[in-house]
Amino acid sequence: MKIKLKRSAMLPSFPYEVFPEKIQNIVLETNKHLSFPIDFISSAILYAISISIGNTHKIQIKKGWLESAVLYIAIVGKAGTNKSHPLSFALNPIHKKNEEYFKEYNKQLKEHIRISSLSKKDREKEGLKVPKHPSLEKLIISDYTPEALAKVLNTNIRGVGVYLDELASWFKNFNRYNNGSEMEFWLSAWSCKPINIDRKTGEPILIPNPFLSVCGTIQNDLLDDLAKDGRMSNGFIERILFVIPENIKKPYWTETEIEDQIFNSWETVINKILNIEIDTNTDDSLNPKIVRLSKGAKKIIFKWQRKNADKCNANENETVSGIYSKMEMYAPRIALILQIMYWACNNDSRDEINKKTMKNALRVVEYFTAHALNVSEKIRTKTPVDKLPLDKKVLYKNLPNEFRTGEGLVISEKHRIPERTFKDFLKKENLFRRIKQGHYKKNYK
Repeated sequence: MKIKLKRSAMLPSFPYEVFPEKIQNIVLETNKHLSFPIDFISSAILYAISISIGNTHKIQIKKGWLESAVLYIAIVGKAGTNKSHPLSFALNPIHKKNEEYFKEYNKQLKEHIRISSLSKKDREKEGLKVPKHPSLEKLIISDYTPEALAKVLNTNIRGVGVYLDELASWFKNFNRYNNGSEMEFWLSAWSCKPINIDRKTGEPILIPNPFLSVCGTIQNDLLDDLAKDGRMSNGFIERILFVIPENIKKPYWTETEIEDQIFNSWETVINKILNIEIDTNTDDSLNPKIVRLSKGAKKIIFKWQRKNADKCNANENETVSGIYSKMEMYAPRIALILQIMYWACNNDSRDEINKKTMKNALRVVEYFTAHALNVSEKIRTKTPVDKLPLDKKVLYKNLPNEFRTGEGLVISEKHRIPERTFKDFLKKENLFRRIKQGHYKKNYK
């Protein structure tokens, strides 16, 4: 018996019904026993499937137009609303595989060191040659520098996921190392454009088919920081899929226990996808499996795109228009993720995107579109008052709509704001309008 969930009349809830029954069961059981919000666990599942697919598959919309399974996801909520745990659950099988790769790497490294330390005579006696230095396979990373990330991509043709428990640390560090070029790196990485790095020391790096999927959590109050440093105008923010459900509160602990079968079931799904070997050509270049659209699926997405293009063209706000535009790339990407998910759950093949998959993908796209527009509105409608530090925000609200400098000084003294600080505060034209000498009016009530 399935649990029926209440739907918001405002923002849509994640349409988890698009998932195969096995995944729906995981969503509902983790919601019931672990208090995972439906939207959070559902988006975490999409992200985990995205990483697992990596560069093994691409979807073809038309000849010459391929899309990968790359996603940039931001899970938004107040502190204590169970944002991180759903991601930890979804990524656990991937972290386990990472540990296996690390153990194998250490094993190969020890053997490499052992053989390299032998004399040429001893190696010849054992019939050995000095092996190449082993490369560490990775599926996911959390702490990195741009240099380290480039090295990881260079040795992992399958691609990697970047998981950040605090997403703000991602975009706040864009100028930390190289004065803005990291921003360009992430804009290009979203589009899977080749990465070409020329270094002062060491060999240059060329990654013709980068795969980087990003996910992290962020608190509502930090969303405004996301729009700083030009990120609202350079197409960065439109590349992010926001998950920001309404009325999410810190849950009570539940006394019921989740069955081990749920963990095992999820691990089986992820491992089936991870066990797909990356295919390469004789020159070691990538040769992904191309998943094409059925005639029915193609008809559905082309019809949807025409309507979406009309919305894009009709809107004068560049950010809003950009959101609609980027969703045209996300629609096939999500369709690819769903199709591989169905295959991993033994519900369908991975050779073609069918009508059902495309319809379901567009339901997910509509969900993410609504949430992205909501975030855009929140960021754009913040007033200068909202951005003030708490002490000045309280002072501003306690000042009369119109006041003289003397009145303001009395009120500021009560709030322990120094006279000089208050007079400098009055000079902010985005907050106050000087009617005449010594007489001010607030711009916001």
